[in-house]
This record gives sequence, C-alpha cells and structure tokens, in this order.
Amino acid sequence: MRPDGFELPCAATAVFILHYVFVDTFAVGAARTPYQLKYPFTTETEDPKLLEPFIRSLRAQQNQVEQAWAFFLAMWVCAVFLDPMFSGIFAWIWVIARMAYAYIYRVSPSRNRLMWATVPAYVSQAAVCGGILTSLLPFTRPIAAASSALIVFAFAAYGWLVYRSWFGNFVLEEKKRLENQLIAR
Repeated sequence: MRPDGFELPCAATAVFILHYVFVDTFAVGAARTPYQLKYPFTTETEDPKLLEPFIRSLRAQQNQVEQAWAFFLAMWVCAVFLDPMFSGIFAWIWVIARMAYAYIYRVSPSRNRLMWATVPAYVSQAAVCGGILTSLLPFTRPIAAASSALIVFAFAAYGWLVYRSWFGNFVLEEKKRLENQLIAR
C-alpha cells in the first residue's frame, strides 16, 4: 500500500532513522575505539578532558534520541490531522538540521555554528505543534493558524525569557549550596 500524500513525512522519518543508526551510533563506536573503551562504560580509563572527541560523539547521539521522539510524534499527528505536505516539509527541514547539528557537535561544537542547525530544528518543531493546534481549534483556518502561532510564541517566550532565567538562578543557588556543604566538611 502506497502512502499517498504521506511521501514526505515517510521519507523524512526513514532517512532520519537510517542516519541515526548508521551515522550517529557508528560515530560513537568510531570515537570509542581509539580509547579502547569497553561497552557499556564510557569514561572508565581516561581523564574525561582527554576523552572530549568521544564525549562529543556520545552527546550528539544522545541528543538525537532526546529530540527525535517529540518531533516525530508531533510531526505525524500534524501530518494526519492537518496536512501531510505541510508536516513533511518541516520534517525535512528538521531532519537536515538535526543531521547538521550532530555533525557540527561531533567535529567542532561552536555555539555560533550549532545555532545554524538548532534554530531551524526548533522552528520546525514549533510549526508542526502549531499545525496540530490549528487542526484542533474550532475557528476558520486563518484564525486557527493565527491563534496557534500565538500559543506557540507564548510557550517559546515563556521558556526563553521566564523559565530559562528562573531555572538558571535556581541551579546557581543549588551549586552554591552544594559548594558550601563541601567546604563545611
């Protein structure tokens, strides 16, 4: 059975999974070999600072796992309930951005370079979530899309401007508390 209309989401899903399995996970194995790190351990034989290429490869692979489940769940819900073409276009943007992110992180994790891959991935995630909300809201399509955009923007603004700042301060206070406990011993 051919998935008529769902070619873009299907192809993006398959390509990402193939890339994850045969590039991202193989990169971890390739980075593990020079250090002779035995499975499942990751840093048992060396100073972690000396393992930076391995740790970057492992972290890039782990980050793919952290991001993929949420994106593909939202992308497929959007494809089914709103539009598979819309969803598929953003799926391809996300897949290409995530492939670039993993490569950049493994090779040279400059924050400025990573943003070129991170921003399009987040925009794609926001777009498919907005698509889900658009399909659910009981308004005409333009009003539902505008309302969804406002909801997505509100979450992004809250996360970036409010929660990120609050949690950063929380962690800083927790760090100070733990350091003081160590000094007191």
